[in-house]
Amino acid sequence: MKTNQQQGLLVKDVSEMTGLSRQVIRKWEDRYGIICPKRHENGYRLYTFEDVSTLMKICGLREKGHTLKESLHLVRSQHIPEAVPKEPLSEYVLELLEKGSNYDEAGLILLLKQAHHRHGLENFLSNTIQPLMLEIGKLWENGEWDESQETITSLVIRDFLVQIRRNFELEDGAPIILGSCLPNETHEIPLHIILLQTMMHGWQTIAAGPSPKLSSIEYLVQRLKPKKLLLSATTTIPFEQDPCLFEKLEEIAARNPYTEFFIGGHGVFSHEVFLAPKRIRIAYSMEDVLN
Repeated sequence: MKTNQQQGLLVKDVSEMTGLSRQVIRKWEDRYGIICPKRHENGYRLYTFEDVSTLMKICGLREKGHTLKESLHLVRSQHIPEAVPKEPLSEYVLELLEKGSNYDEAGLILLLKQAHHRHGLENFLSNTIQPLMLEIGKLWENGEWDESQETITSLVIRDFLVQIRRNFELEDGAPIILGSCLPNETHEIPLHIILLQTMMHGWQTIAAGPSPKLSSIEYLVQRLKPKKLLLSATTTIPFEQDPCLFEKLEEIAARNPYTEFFIGGHGVFSHEVFLAPKRIRIAYSMEDVLN
């Protein structure tokens, strides 16, 4: 089927032009109504170049630091800022990076405690931990940090977040969210950040840890019977190691209908494996899980 400006663009064309997966394009279309493609007589969605422009605007705003919700609002209101200045790194982040580069575990712990006490949990996560992890990732990718600097600093941060979770007080009978990395996924700090955010909304959380077996994940679901299961994929490695992983997760979800299954993370959004999710919901934001 040929495509041109008069006839319309297929979703594969839009995907190539925007860099978004077909799944994400359809999810934004169905869930948020930000674009409304017409239908060809054979059933294919037909997009316009204006649709492509809209999607590119959203992508540009997200790259500049806006959340998806903020980006959608700005595009709908046609208030597109020319430039969104990047927030400078806080003094705590800069000092934490210095301590990490010098393998100073005690210094890292002290600074984390100070930042947590000063800002409170919500701002501590958004203003200190998240930008800190982004900077660590950049230093690692650029070769400015070696493996030991990245590992030691990440372990200190992980242990600190776990300690906060363990000491978080909740009402008796709070609903349970089980959080788990996927098999072959070892980056667990993003999962702990999300679990802490759900705790601030009244959820009891349990973490399965990095790279569990599928059998272990299902055992925990059957044993704990959580209201929700949140699966985290920071990288695409789990899907590269097991191309049938998503289908296997769908089977687990089918056997455990009392638990809502969610999956999210950069590894999910950049990997086109979700052709037709049936039981697992893809979480693009915290609102998707909580609502």
